[in-house]
Amino acid sequence: MTDALELTRDDIAIAYDMEVDGDIGQEITFVMETWFDVDRKFGLHINDEDDTWLNMYGKYNPYEDSLSFECEISRETSSEYFDYTPTSAEKEMIVAALEEKMMQQYGQTPTEFCESFYSEEQEIGGLS
Repeated sequence: MTDALELTRDDIAIAYDMEVDGDIGQEITFVMETWFDVDRKFGLHINDEDDTWLNMYGKYNPYEDSLSFECEISRETSSEYFDYTPTSAEKEMIVAALEEKMMQQYGQTPTEFCESFYSEEQEIGGLS
């Protein structure tokens, strides 16, 4: 993480499970692993809490080039949520990491991944 609290490529990893949001079919949902000090980045105080962690669920729309996160502070007995919109530098880096992971995992760009979802939906629905 930079002195300005911006995430770098070393601070994150994109998990393998990705899917297209079924509501609009243009938004890829994914999990971003946090390899950074979440307390420092988000002003939290959870690092010293046992059985507490931060989950980051990304939503990327390649058609609108938009990226946002729903963050979950997960505790053994409860959860809290907040939204996070990355800075432009973070967005550029995260989208590049997502595109790289998608090519490794699926051999597709984000747009192709969404379009393959449309094809599958049509075949499942009998419209093809």
